[in-house]
Amino acid sequence: MAQYHCEMCGAEFDTLSGYRRHMQTSHPERAPSAADLEQALSGIAYPAPRGTLVRHARDNGEDEIADILKELPDREYLDAADVARAFGGIRAHEKKPTDQPSQRGGEAAMQAKSLSAARFASLFSGMEFPASVEDLKTQARGNASNREMDLVSRLPDRRYGDMADVEKAFGEVKDADRS
Repeated sequence: MAQYHCEMCGAEFDTLSGYRRHMQTSHPERAPSAADLEQALSGIAYPAPRGTLVRHARDNGEDEIADILKELPDREYLDAADVARAFGGIRAHEKKPTDQPSQRGGEAAMQAKSLSAARFASLFSGMEFPASVEDLKTQARGNASNREMDLVSRLPDRRYGDMADVEKAFGEVKDADRS
């Protein structure tokens, strides 16, 4: 039974990492857009200095936009397009999050203790199922590193009906390592 459930779409996940990856890729946090900026500043009289823009956004209940506007250069803005250009300049220079899925995955793949499910599955390419742990060891031998063979040898001793069955057992072994 799945331990993690997406409250937005109902998807279920056996691992926390699968759930987190799903949330970041399927339901990423929405960044304020130029349209949000325009809505927050609707009705303002131009030209307007930065402080007036910030107060107007806050008065409209747009605190996140107001916080971004505080970072604009302290000058007078002629119209909405002038504000949007300055806003775009800030957004273009923002530091990107360091925990994006592709970066985390790449870093983890480079660590000695990490072994991806894809790499693990590649060890059994062309394997015929059902298969025993001994069959899996025989298939992996010659292509697997010592660390990978250690993981294969720790798979539960049972018959595996297909590659999905092997991958599930691989996840269980990795989860046990983290405990």
